[in-house]
Order: sequence, then structure tokens, then C-alpha cells
Amino acid sequence: MSENAMGRELNEAEAQLWECYQLLLTVLSEHRDDLEPFAERNALKALAALWQVANGLGMEPDQLYDVGA
Repeated sequence: MSENAMGRELNEAEAQLWECYQLLLTVLSEHRDDLEPFAERNALKALAALWQVANGLGMEPDQLYDVGA
């Protein structure tokens, strides 16, 4: 399991949300050129929404400027 910035252990559902955020960030960072324009735009929107979740969980996610969100 993962711990947040305050040392609290995430439960299974929270940990899976954190993994979703990390996976989508990886796709956009490493494979963005392989996406169709509509998929890229929607993935960026989804990442921004998941960033809010990750921030609320206390995971201190990086700012999204590097991936254009």
C-alpha cells in the first residue's frame, strides 16, 4: 500500500485511484504522440480530475504544466 504525505496509509480504493493517476500520467508523459487528438484531450481532462483526487488524498502530486494539463 501507499502512504500519503502525512504518513497515513491509503486504503485499497484510495491506492487504486492513486495508481490510476500515476498510470495516466505515465501514458501522457511517455506515449502522448501515439494518441489520437481526441484521446489526448480527453486523457488530459481525466488527468486533471484525477489530480484533484490525488491532491485530496494528500499525495502531493506534481503540477501538471509539464504534460499540458
